[in-house]
Amino acid sequence: MYECAGVCLTCADAAAAEQDPEKIVMSIKCVRLDDDCADLCTVAARILARQTGYDAPTTMAIIEATRTVLRASADAAEEIKGTPYFELSARACRETERLLGQLVEQMGSSEAGEGYPTSPPSATTPAGASMSGGTRASEETDVSKEQLREMNVDELRDMAREKGLSGVHDMRKEELIDAISGRRSS
Repeated sequence: MYECAGVCLTCADAAAAEQDPEKIVMSIKCVRLDDDCADLCTVAARILARQTGYDAPTTMAIIEATRTVLRASADAAEEIKGTPYFELSARACRETERLLGQLVEQMGSSEAGEGYPTSPPSATTPAGASMSGGTRASEETDVSKEQLREMNVDELRDMAREKGLSGVHDMRKEELIDAISGRRSS
């Protein structure tokens, strides 16, 4: 992804200097998409390289956003024929999008997904316990309101969803705590 980011930045720079009147309008579009692509590839690479807690929804959202801009950048670059830097950018974007697709498949497979926590350790999860296989806060029957208050809103929403509660996206922290502790039904 860092390599693709570098190619996109080089393409954006070359596109910004484009002098061919027939290519200028498309070049402007490519500059923006190449810059977006370079930024998202860099962010995605940094998030995927982290060895600590893993938050699946955040990671998947970043990957999907990156794949979207990779496709858009490649599509725009392919519209301009006969320009080496656009061709190089399109190839790099297509290859990186393909590799991210493979990563998504691997993350979704049962073998690759085993042991990957769904979120970083929290105050209610013992350090080092896998959220996908070990002790889970939502499976504990005696989670106190104090323990729930120590959790952040995203953790509470995840717990509420696991309990089958609906409408959790719009709930505030106290509403989530009440819903999880049984004071309010879905």
